Amino acid sequence: MFSNPSDYVDLSAFSNVKIDLKYASLDNFMGLDLYGDFKNAFLHKDAAFKFEKAVSFLRQEHSGWFFIIYDALRPRSVQRKMWARVKNTPQEKYIADPDKGSPHNFGMALDLGLLDENGKTIDMGAGFDDFRQVSEPQFEDKFLKEGKLSGRQIENRLILRRCMISSGFLQLPHEWWHYNALPEEDIRKNYSIFE
Repeated sequence: MFSNPSDYVDLSAFSNVKIDLKYASLDNFMGLDLYGDFKNAFLHKDAAFKFEKAVSFLRQEHSGWFFIIYDALRPRSVQRKMWARVKNTPQEKYIADPDKGSPHNFGMALDLGLLDENGKTIDMGAGFDDFRQVSEPQFEDKFLKEGKLSGRQIENRLILRRCMISSGFLQLPHEWWHYNALPEEDIRKNYSIFE
């Protein structure tokens, strides 16, 4: 499966982390199981090192809360299937061209949310893969003023953001759930795509 398995870390081994890979189910915006037998959440070891810090940060900030992983390493073969479905549609901006590759294809990105101590999803004001503007961090102030996001929902996003950014991740401006371990140009220059 992996050309160099020591480069990747299985996130199911982390404490305070639940795995719910949306593209390994029908519960995604395409309504397709795109992953088939690929059921585990992996990160490149360099990203996993940062995520381990985020897990510790969450434990300190909200003891008893968990991260829920919606997507991590995504094979480029899956990226090609996704791209074929969204090319020339409004969703195209959310899916990277597989020829260039998504940070997910390098094992250097995470899509994730938060669960409380009872396993209940923390309300972010929009779900994973909700492609409305209300999901976009860059518009949070606007939607807070308009009453389309509550102060609590913004604070929940900020808890996730603080955990991830303080650990070295970068927030994607149009998806509250997406974080890259490094700038995209550095990822493409220094890491290999997982086919």
